[in-house]
Amino acid sequence: MTPTVSGTGRAAVRIAAVQPPSFAGDDEHQNAAQACAFIDEAADAGASYVVFPEGYPGPYSGPMENDALERVREWARERGVWVRAGRLERGDLPDTYHIAHVLIDAAGEVRARYRRVQPNHPVFNAYLMGGRHHVLPGDELMTVDAPFGRIGLLICSELFVPELSRILMLRGADLIVAPGGGVHGPTRTRLQDTWRAVARARAAENLLYVVVTQNLFAGSKQGRTCIASPERMLAQRDDAGIAFADLDPSRLDALRSRYYDEEILSPPDRPEDVFFCRPGQSHDRRPELYGELTRPQPDAFAYHYERRGLDTWRAEYDRIKEEPNGR
Repeated sequence: MTPTVSGTGRAAVRIAAVQPPSFAGDDEHQNAAQACAFIDEAADAGASYVVFPEGYPGPYSGPMENDALERVREWARERGVWVRAGRLERGDLPDTYHIAHVLIDAAGEVRARYRRVQPNHPVFNAYLMGGRHHVLPGDELMTVDAPFGRIGLLICSELFVPELSRILMLRGADLIVAPGGGVHGPTRTRLQDTWRAVARARAAENLLYVVVTQNLFAGSKQGRTCIASPERMLAQRDDAGIAFADLDPSRLDALRSRYYDEEILSPPDRPEDVFFCRPGQSHDRRPELYGELTRPQPDAFAYHYERRGLDTWRAEYDRIKEEPNGR
């Protein structure tokens, strides 16, 4: 799903990254009304694109019988905004699922259903999704054209895989939207600073915008919602609510079309002539050196373990933990 034209006629856009106090399990159905209220708040503030977290408004950890997506589509059409919604979808095999990033346009139509290509491992899946272990990978990366630019679709920790963002950049993405899940209670990880550092890095190295959100479940203490440009962090939020930022595609054009030449190495005449990231970075590449990235890696998790049987997941999980880096 890669359009053939990029860059022309793009308009500035206000993004609303929503960090909701999310309901889980049997109460998850309440997310739908909450999501519509957030769409209202975002649209009233001038946003054209509303981004919700992974699995929100659902279904995610609750019953699969959930009409939240249809209600959000109706409200997107009512308010004339684009919306990123998240949900769990059933897979082809019994007891299997996919995490979907659903992109809805201002007419309420579904423009893309991206299925996470690198989902979590089964133990984490069961923790997040009400005991559902088998969240299987999709196999297609997606970019979609919108009036304000080309959107690259990722989900959660896929942002930690630089190759995925780089491919989306090569396909002309102007922004990458990578909504996250969040956790239900205290764990041994504290990832807020890391998430924001990764968002800034992906934005700077690919000369595009990056949007991250997460659910704030009852046990969540600190959110990680942020909107990063190649040059700075534009917005971030720790508590429940909306982070807003205005994205300017023309700034991306300026950063992408310049190098360290005579112009850049001369004194600036105006404040807007000062750049706070490396201009032209997206073009400075040596693809002929990158062949190792596609070679088999002994300690890589086999995401399609279902091809050997769903009950093989534990052996695959244990193999990775025991593999001494495989290098």
